[in-house]
Amino acid sequence: MLQWASLRTQPDDGSGVSLAAPQEAPQPAPLKSPIALALGGGAARGWAHIGVLRALDEAGIEIGMIAGTSIGALVGGCYLAGKLDELEDFARSLTKRRIFNLLDIRLRGNGLFGGMKLTARMQEHLADVTFSDLAKPFVCVATEIRTGHEVWLSSGSLITAMRASYALPGVFEPVLCNGRVLVDGALVNPVPVSVCRAYEQQLVVAVNLHYDLFGRAAIIKHNAGDVPAAPVKDKASLEQHRNDNETRLGITGVMVEAFNIIQDRISRARMAGDPPDLSLLPKLGHIGLTEFHRADEAIRIGYETTRNQLAELDRLQAVLA
Repeated sequence: MLQWASLRTQPDDGSGVSLAAPQEAPQPAPLKSPIALALGGGAARGWAHIGVLRALDEAGIEIGMIAGTSIGALVGGCYLAGKLDELEDFARSLTKRRIFNLLDIRLRGNGLFGGMKLTARMQEHLADVTFSDLAKPFVCVATEIRTGHEVWLSSGSLITAMRASYALPGVFEPVLCNGRVLVDGALVNPVPVSVCRAYEQQLVVAVNLHYDLFGRAAIIKHNAGDVPAAPVKDKASLEQHRNDNETRLGITGVMVEAFNIIQDRISRARMAGDPPDLSLLPKLGHIGLTEFHRADEAIRIGYETTRNQLAELDRLQAVLA
């Protein structure tokens, strides 16, 4: 399309005034396909999702929908509800002491922590918010504990859905939701690419928080050792005893590490069968699942990982435009 410049004084055919030569108008930027985000579980490592979303927003990349599992559901829901700033402020304010104060320890019941103090904090910003209030489609993935069914929550109370999605068995109490008892969705779908595919999204970007944790699955042939003998009270045996004690994880530690392995293996299997168009793989293996006080580090890693993949994302968007 031609665009004409304004009149200017210039010698012409005797009139003294002429029109400037026609100039090409700047072409509009080509339309780009919005992306669908599959935000995976990973407990404290999930703060990296905040950095991912910050980088995407900064680059002007449109998000068409979000599917989230566990902390991916928490971060994704807060983002679409317009509360990412509040969530980031909360995450960065956490210390070991503050985390302990937020957990209401229960020695009886279905979980070590009731989670009601955390729910109260969410109520401050998300009370009465439902899925229909969100700017884009959103799905929280949970697991029905009695049947093992994968449950997709996409309507009703946002807080209830997010709580169900991150209700880690044995740690947080299950959530009763319309007659179903729901727990953490990472038991069945740790990185919910399949949800985005079911919503017929053209470009699916997965954020996998466990990729660098264990490496490829391996089978190891191992010797169980000799039959235990009577203890020998020498320096070598005492040193071995001390090392054995240092490797004890405690009940919570064993549960968390076991859940780590489950998430990693399930996510690898499911994503092999239904791969995303692009995977973002923040290197977070050095951050423990319960180290929520390391939000600043996790957010930075998520941001930098996404920035490093923007060129590839731009190429994929151009192909699908």
